[in-house]
Amino acid sequence: MTAEAGRARDGLPLLTVDLDGVICAPPFGRNLGIGRRLLDPAAPPPPARTPPRWLSAPLDGLRFGARRPLPGVAAALARLRASRRVVVLTGRRSSPRRWLRRHGLENLVDGVIVNATPLRSAHYKLEAVAALGAGAHLDDDAPTAQLLAERSAARPFLRDWPRNRGLPLHPRVERVADLGALAALLAPGEDGGWRGAARG
Repeated sequence: MTAEAGRARDGLPLLTVDLDGVICAPPFGRNLGIGRRLLDPAAPPPPARTPPRWLSAPLDGLRFGARRPLPGVAAALARLRASRRVVVLTGRRSSPRRWLRRHGLENLVDGVIVNATPLRSAHYKLEAVAALGAGAHLDDDAPTAQLLAERSAARPFLRDWPRNRGLPLHPRVERVADLGALAALLAPGEDGGWRGAARG
């Protein structure tokens, strides 16, 4: 990418997207890692039990290395990236760039951010979305989407899975079938004028 092209992309609204369950398929198509216990937005972040930094990459490799992208992800990322900066915001503690490169997805995102904080995933993403100034975030985890709805000005989207249904979610949480459905919703002229600015 040329410097001029990079500057042009800097002016686009920012969308952050989760990786697992949004881009990366869960094993056997069953997304059992989604939390169903909604968080108290007024409570302090719970302590995280994290593996040592040197162990994160091997563990993530064993857990996620053989997984494949969800159907239609490449086309959806390309469509989103035509009008937005798209940054992968993952709760993983090691970089998934090699996995993205192997599946031809690395050049379809503008950046990848992993959890280098002591926070658990939901509170880490809450802080990261605010620090990045993202106008919207897509996740598969209902507690994360709920926390963003309650404590963030960003527009929270929830990627539909059976395990995140039937919860008393904040009305600001917008459920979408998949990344392709989000790309259609946020297509220029179809997103209610959203340009990535914070929305209360």
